Amino acid sequence: MALTKTSTKILDNKTATAGNSTNITDCTAVDLTSAVQMAIDVELTFDASATAGATVEVYASDDNTNYDTTPYDQFEVTVSPGDAVREHFVTFPAPKYIKVVVKNLDPTYNLTAISVYGIPQVVP
Repeated sequence: MALTKTSTKILDNKTATAGNSTNITDCTAVDLTSAVQMAIDVELTFDASATAGATVEVYASDDNTNYDTTPYDQFEVTVSPGDAVREHFVTFPAPKYIKVVVKNLDPTYNLTAISVYGIPQVVP
């Protein structure tokens, strides 16, 4: 039995202003019903004067309508002033659905070009 992996863009070219986050309503849900593993790829660009990183927060739902108010999982992205960064994380696919929010930890400068890809590994 082979696993399939399909990369889906779930957040596309968003900005998180200084000290704020992307909006969960901007994120496409990932259905994990048949997933045995789940990878998340995050791309973002730090301002040249940035002094703080970002947090990638994963929110869970059983019905794709009501999402948890606290993150199911989260990952830190280390600041890299002026750079476009791409990082890969793995999260356990226990929830039925997930969405992702990217939190800008920098109080002064925006995070730009934020895109997130969900890559569930599914048993067909």
